[in-house]
Amino acid sequence: MLVSRFMQQRLGTSSAIRQAFEKAEALKKAHGADNVFDFSIGNPSAPCPAGVRAALEDTARKTAPELHGYMDSSGYADVRSTIAASLARRFDTAYTASDIVMTIGAASAINALMQTVLDPEDEVVVLLPCYPAYRVFVENWGARLVEVPFDEETMLPDLAAFERALTPRTKLVIVNTPNNPSGVVYPAAAADGIAGALFRAQRAFGHPILLLSDEPYRDLVYDGAQNPWWPAVYRNTAVVYSFSKSASIAGERIGYVALTPGMAERGPLLAGIRRSLGDIGFVNAPATAQRMAAACADETVDIAYYDRNRRMLASALANAGFDVVPGNGAFYLLMAAPDGDEQLLLDRLAAKRIVAVGGSDFGAPGYVRLSYCLPPEAVSRALPLFAQVAKEYHLSALAVPEPAQPAPFTVLFAS
Repeated sequence: MLVSRFMQQRLGTSSAIRQAFEKAEALKKAHGADNVFDFSIGNPSAPCPAGVRAALEDTARKTAPELHGYMDSSGYADVRSTIAASLARRFDTAYTASDIVMTIGAASAINALMQTVLDPEDEVVVLLPCYPAYRVFVENWGARLVEVPFDEETMLPDLAAFERALTPRTKLVIVNTPNNPSGVVYPAAAADGIAGALFRAQRAFGHPILLLSDEPYRDLVYDGAQNPWWPAVYRNTAVVYSFSKSASIAGERIGYVALTPGMAERGPLLAGIRRSLGDIGFVNAPATAQRMAAACADETVDIAYYDRNRRMLASALANAGFDVVPGNGAFYLLMAAPDGDEQLLLDRLAAKRIVAVGGSDFGAPGYVRLSYCLPPEAVSRALPLFAQVAKEYHLSALAVPEPAQPAPFTVLFAS
């Protein structure tokens, strides 16, 4: 066969998120888009910030050939300078253009980092629940995924289990907050606990461990929550960012890697990421999308747009009797299957033309993930249908959980 054994194995599995999205598209064709409620995929619907349109109009007015030509594999120097200056202002970290590499969204950044640091059989630690593609990315480079369980009371990582998961073969740890799929923002105690365990592991094993902070939802936080700024608590951090969610330009595929000044092996890491972008075939991030990113360095979508959806959906589900994790970031919430059977819940929702994603792929079996980045009017029209499903389970009303008050972060560990 022409298709490799590895790809044959991959074709035997499929992305639950993409499957659900395709199911929603099929239902829309059969019943009309207005009669289907697609809570499956994180496809932003909030209007783009003004900077997106301004960047497109400015590019369209210019005709110079270099506007669309190749550039340094790290991306345009002025774009990287703009992003570095924004990060320095916001997070008091002395970034410069040389610390930034522009990438085709977050996924290419993560793969470029992995190709740069991973040898076969190295271990990559992820904290459940987590984005399912992490497993595929790790398998791309022949490494081994190590999963850390979460506390179902808080949806936060089990810190004792995390420390036990670190071994001499640990090369990379991935954190994702605000979290996909739970929407939970890690509090100060969790960030400090993770950083402390990494600091002790580096000292015990005698080699640096890279922390990869995957931050596509960094700017989508609610209830006064404070998202960790990982370079402040752990120096050996690579921040991966995507403008997909914060600027509602998911299809433009633009993001970046920011390496912390003073981190271990910064120079070789930068060289490796740049080389990897070429090796994988990305070459460089799209020119026009880079200009859009620079225009949105200090802009985000209207956070109230998603917060309104979050409050409306979480309140209605809890009032209907569902057990929900409303979260305080991103645009996802987890809803527990009343009898623990997530597939039955997915089927009952689908019968009402509500499409969601099962929690098992995220390492959260017994839950379904709802992505509430739909237009608010669509969320509102779906609520009576959720109530009908609740009646099928004979549920009684529950109170909406109150979000915990955010605690301040402490800078404990420099490396």
